[in-house]
Amino acid sequence: MNQVSLHRTALGLVLLTVTVALGAEPQKLTDSGRLKFSPAFCQEGRDVVFVELTDPTLYRLQRLNLDSGAIVPLHPDATTSEFEPAWSPDGQCYAYLKTRGALSIGIVVRDKQGALLGEIAPEPGFFGFRSPALAPNQAGIVFSYGESGSQQIYSSRLNGQDRQALTSSQGLNHWPTVSPDGRLIAFGSSRDGNFEIYVMDADGTNQRRLTDQPRQDIRPRFSPDGRRIAFTSHRDGNPEIYIMNADGTNLRRITDHKERDDYPEWHPDGRHVISVSERKGRLDLYLWNTSDSHGRQRE
Repeated sequence: MNQVSLHRTALGLVLLTVTVALGAEPQKLTDSGRLKFSPAFCQEGRDVVFVELTDPTLYRLQRLNLDSGAIVPLHPDATTSEFEPAWSPDGQCYAYLKTRGALSIGIVVRDKQGALLGEIAPEPGFFGFRSPALAPNQAGIVFSYGESGSQQIYSSRLNGQDRQALTSSQGLNHWPTVSPDGRLIAFGSSRDGNFEIYVMDADGTNQRRLTDQPRQDIRPRFSPDGRRIAFTSHRDGNPEIYIMNADGTNLRRITDHKERDDYPEWHPDGRHVISVSERKGRLDLYLWNTSDSHGRQRE
């Protein structure tokens, strides 16, 4: 039987310890069954922030405390939908998308206490901003932006100034994630016909492909030590979570279910991955022990 216990260290931090029987289901963290996506850890792994459809017209950033199990809105006063929360690798700030009106989406950046650090105002167009990701030490932000029939990855300051295009390929470039040392950016791109995982230097140079499958590989996330990447793959016929080394080697499948497993995000301990998983048609957050992979290791 799965057991979850929380232990306080001498420094007063709460570390999550998960004991999972080999081959067992992961720890289920929520139970609403409502539409949700984009979980992200904060507070050294004590809390999870995720997007949930709380009523038919509002997507809200929800904050789950792993100690108590309590779920509260991250921004209780928000009156429009908010999406795609992303914490910096050092945990000092976070970004998210905020709707200002129909098809009008901007990026907001706050420090870990919630104070405003920067805001990138919405721009015209259906695509708009997507998938913000922060560099450590408040060094900048990267994001995906679509215009003129393509979607590229850009970097800028936290307020949107000094914007530079990091990609210039055909197709869609999406889901950037910054390595903990700020030197690399992993992302998904459809430049070769379907979505695959790529990596590049932080200035956009040295772009190289890590996966090569006829079905799409999407939503990469660097591990806390920068040595591995978790991502969602459709190579098995439905969305499953995989992990590979940051150079594309040592591929391992973590989930194995006929329903959807998606939106992987690493716990700060580097041993567990959270996902949005569908079970009996209900979508909830689950925590996986990455040492208990259900599929065989693949080179």
